[in-house]
Amino acid sequence: MPAVYEIKFLPSGEVQEFHGSRGDYYELSDGSRIDVRSVPVWCRRCGRVEDGEAIEGVDALDRQLADLEDPTSELYRLTRDTLPSPDGNPRFRPIFAQKLLRRRHWLQSRSSAPKCLECGSTEIVVLTPGEKTANPTGPGWVEVTVTGHCSTQFNNRYYTAEGDRIPRDTAPTYWSLP
Repeated sequence: MPAVYEIKFLPSGEVQEFHGSRGDYYELSDGSRIDVRSVPVWCRRCGRVEDGEAIEGVDALDRQLADLEDPTSELYRLTRDTLPSPDGNPRFRPIFAQKLLRRRHWLQSRSSAPKCLECGSTEIVVLTPGEKTANPTGPGWVEVTVTGHCSTQFNNRYYTAEGDRIPRDTAPTYWSLP
């Protein structure tokens, strides 16, 4: 579920509320998809706060994969199945591990810098919650706080493995009963 952010530009005191997004996907060369993880960024081309790619390091994925094997880790406990398969083996943890391995494989081949999801520019400043960031609009800094979570429509936007937007019809799908 996307986060809701409070973004304060200091010392001016300007405050913006920003809602994260969901429904953005990388479409890989084999036709599979992985989720685009996004964070608020200041996009110099757009001239405002937008969603930008959040690209973690291989080390972070390796730590998560190791935690999935460590019964003392929080991630191991969070991925515990409440109803294991009939043979007693976990169902959720292996699926999660496979997704992390696919993400790791994608990340190892990625060469582009993170981009603004709106315009594709790499001229972005990541606004990290809990950290002071130099104000990209002038003197001072920016503070970002996560204030909650929200439900948003799925964007249904697709990107190449390098983060370039794939143009296609992204009209929402409406379901109807017969």
